[in-house]
Amino acid sequence: MHGSASGDGSASMGNEVRTRIVDLSKDLFFTRGFTRVTMDDLASACGISKKTLYVNFPSKDALIHQIICQTQEDLIDQVSRILNDSNIPVVKRLKDVINAVSLHSLQFAPLFLEDVKRFQPKGWKDLQDYKRTSIADAIHLVIHDGQEQGYIRKPLPEDFIVYVCFTLIDNVLTPATMFELSMSFHDTFENVMSLLFEGFLTDAGRKAIYAIE
Repeated sequence: MHGSASGDGSASMGNEVRTRIVDLSKDLFFTRGFTRVTMDDLASACGISKKTLYVNFPSKDALIHQIICQTQEDLIDQVSRILNDSNIPVVKRLKDVINAVSLHSLQFAPLFLEDVKRFQPKGWKDLQDYKRTSIADAIHLVIHDGQEQGYIRKPLPEDFIVYVCFTLIDNVLTPATMFELSMSFHDTFENVMSLLFEGFLTDAGRKAIYAIE
């Protein structure tokens, strides 16, 4: 019994060390990019020996993989909570999912993503594939519910709407766009959602378009 308790304590302490390494390493990687961070830098930032660092993560690649996996798991949990909350209206669920995915993407500093894309093409592909499968499935569910409930136009294909959502997330809801437009994330996001849900036109404008058609 005593041996088991001791083992549990060691495992708990080991998990705490791994968590601290991941959290502190993320800050360094996002600030400098991972190619400019050495294992010595990581050990020093975490307040541990390099031996302890290697015991937990045998390479920077293993550490980066853990960081990406952890943020993905956190996002899936968040999206699942949104989808499973029947008290949230379907249109707000769609907005909340897009908001969650956008903020998830913003966690990754541009310098870090550039390094992943250039030096870890498989990790980059895994990250993109993840967004295009797990998260796309979630958005599909919300769109389907919205169309069934009459809130989203049925003639619009689900795949097309999902594609538009990801285009907005990947190309508009970005630090570069916010910097260029001098807008906060909140303002950028709200304007994007307004265009997505309402379009450019007023009621009079929509009537005029329909009259032309």
